[in-house]
Amino acid sequence: MTPQGIDNGGIVGEIFSSFQGEGPLVGRRQIFVRTAGCNLRCIYCDTPRFRSRLDICRVEDRAGSGRFRQVENPLSPEIVMDLILRLRSPGLHSVSITGGEPLCQPEFVEALAIGCRAAGLPVYLETNGFSSTRFSRLIDWIDFAAVDLKLPSHQASSPEGRNELVENELTCLKTASRFGVFTIAKAVILNSTVPAELESIYPRLEGLDIFMVIQPASGEHRPDPKKLMRLHEAASMYLDPEKVMVLPQVHRMMDIL
Repeated sequence: MTPQGIDNGGIVGEIFSSFQGEGPLVGRRQIFVRTAGCNLRCIYCDTPRFRSRLDICRVEDRAGSGRFRQVENPLSPEIVMDLILRLRSPGLHSVSITGGEPLCQPEFVEALAIGCRAAGLPVYLETNGFSSTRFSRLIDWIDFAAVDLKLPSHQASSPEGRNELVENELTCLKTASRFGVFTIAKAVILNSTVPAELESIYPRLEGLDIFMVIQPASGEHRPDPKKLMRLHEAASMYLDPEKVMVLPQVHRMMDIL
């Protein structure tokens, strides 16, 4: 069951300060608000414990300390904003609202994004883009949007729902690009991924002002480097080559959250 916000409250898994570990903003200091609950089931998911509703959210007590305390869900946007401001530190780039899947709790995430904007904190939304309608509701309040492209090899949804999912993801990317949001399309590449899965999407991204992140999985799902080379070359035929990159999860290499 997908968790929903309760009376404008949200189900949050953790709130902490760290570095962005993926894509073109890698290494930027962010405060992460990880919502709990996701409507998809990707085989490579690196945060499986945040797929479902949680009764407890863990909150870092001081930026970069690695020490956490527990608070009970649901949390109001006002409480979360207070927790965010307590973690504010020099060099902070933005607040990353991630998951789980933030679009599963649109009212809560919108209120949180508005609160961040009022506090002068840029908002970085990371989403699987399953609902372009919910995404559009947030567009006025986000500064950075990272949208995952779910491929057949990810087994994220049923085969019957795959086309609808991709169409929503593409619409999210088009909306973000059109509104001048710093837009990132990300595709995780597995050893089981067939290049055509992503190559068929590239032509539909042509003309958009986006970064294309080809993210190789690690561990048992790690792909052949030759596959990454092919996918990079194919993407560069349709998108600005200066904005096409192959980059793994750097935070995993650094062993940080």
